[in-house]
Amino acid sequence: MRPYETNSPQARARLLALSMVVDGHLDPAELQVLKDAPVLSDLGIDWTLFSEVLDELCSDMLGGTVRHGAVEIGPALLDSVLGEITDPGLQRQLLVAMLNIVEADARLAHAERLLVARAGECWIPDAQGEPVPA
Repeated sequence: MRPYETNSPQARARLLALSMVVDGHLDPAELQVLKDAPVLSDLGIDWTLFSEVLDELCSDMLGGTVRHGAVEIGPALLDSVLGEITDPGLQRQLLVAMLNIVEADARLAHAERLLVARAGECWIPDAQGEPVPA
């Protein structure tokens, strides 16, 4: 997967996009979260950039992380992608946005659960095992 600059809008957009497609499909309800709420603008991302990063993510995933219709990202790769966000404020904003996205379709797939759980472990290590405030 291509690297992005630390804390860049591209790195932020990729995590939102990954939250949408990690379960193997893009649900309209998840996309609606971005359209209805100021998530993108709050994170300094415009719609054009988000669309470009979503395309790049899908291209990168087709190169080896999709298996049996689901996205498989190993722990090292996931940690690398999460590690591109080092600012604690951005981490908390992104985690809330990612939770809103994965919960939008009222189904929390296993891959979605793993993604947000790992983000919480990496970004808020002192809160392990505690619910993340929305």
